[in-house]
Amino acid sequence: MAKSKRQRRPVGATSGATHGGASSATATRQSSSGVTTTSRAASTSTSTSTSMATNSRLSEIRTRSGVTARPATRVGGRPAANQRRYVRHLPWWRRNLAAIGTVVVVVAVVVAFFFIQRSRNTVAAVNIGDPAPQSILSALSVTGVTPATAAKVGTGSVDIGLEATPPNVPPLTSRGLPEIIYVGAEYCPYCAADRWGTIIALDRFGSFKGLTLMKSSSSDVFANTPTFSFRKATYTSKYIVFSATETQDRNQSPLATPPADAMASFATYDTAPYTNQAGGIPFFSFADQYVTTAGAFNPTMMQGLSWQQVANQLKDPNSATAKSIIGTANEQTAVICKLTNNQPANICSAPYIQSIEAGLPTR
Repeated sequence: MAKSKRQRRPVGATSGATHGGASSATATRQSSSGVTTTSRAASTSTSTSTSMATNSRLSEIRTRSGVTARPATRVGGRPAANQRRYVRHLPWWRRNLAAIGTVVVVVAVVVAFFFIQRSRNTVAAVNIGDPAPQSILSALSVTGVTPATAAKVGTGSVDIGLEATPPNVPPLTSRGLPEIIYVGAEYCPYCAADRWGTIIALDRFGSFKGLTLMKSSSSDVFANTPTFSFRKATYTSKYIVFSATETQDRNQSPLATPPADAMASFATYDTAPYTNQAGGIPFFSFADQYVTTAGAFNPTMMQGLSWQQVANQLKDPNSATAKSIIGTANEQTAVICKLTNNQPANICSAPYIQSIEAGLPTR
């Protein structure tokens, strides 16, 4: 029996079929790929459109609210937007430090100017009425104005204008001691100048307590001359009695009236022929044996100086201040030594005192 031959599929057909199938699959894949690509593109397009719409909406909101978009940079560790919100919520004084600082500086300048002007207006009255410091009193004492300095000055550059009373006038005494009378006023610049020398002279015979600082009138000649006041002062000595009266204060308001014996001496000897200006001050009576009715010197060299500065200049016997003040003290000392019979000896026996005493007016 003849075997039937199997039909064999043509290679080309199989290949073609196979190839055709592959091509179809590939096409399908391409088609599928094409669909996917198209879908992604559509999605991207949709996302972009949404983003643009959002940005447009944000821009519109910013425009309406007046807020300008800024780069989202970090400032001080915070995003810019957060930083802006942080600044807005700072306390008002933190947001206005510069303005506040300017105001403070202006106010400080105005206040400083006010106090400077006030200080200048009242500088003449600083320490007036205070107790005289020991540093100044020491400069006026026997140890402060040394015998060597006093001797070198002598009468200095002053003439205290001493006048002798008639020889029949008895010495004015109190408690059996020669009485020295002073009548002046706190406003008087010539009284202010004389007090320095008087304190030095009287310290050689006794001691003061209660001396206070004073300046002459601010509206008179030689304004604000630094000096002292005898208003509250007391003086003790075993050689003499000192009676001092300040009749008016620095503003020329009444203070005190001289006691009876001092008033009698003032009324008798503060007139012609002892002076051309009756009732003038300063007035000194040395036991009514010698009187002076005029200031010893013009205090030009003392202008603008403090009490301590004047006291310091007394150390230099060549200074104009020392010559005027110590010269006044030496002349007054010589007159007092004449009244006390040259006691105490350690003061009155000094050659420069004896020389001045010898030149006193004859009674």
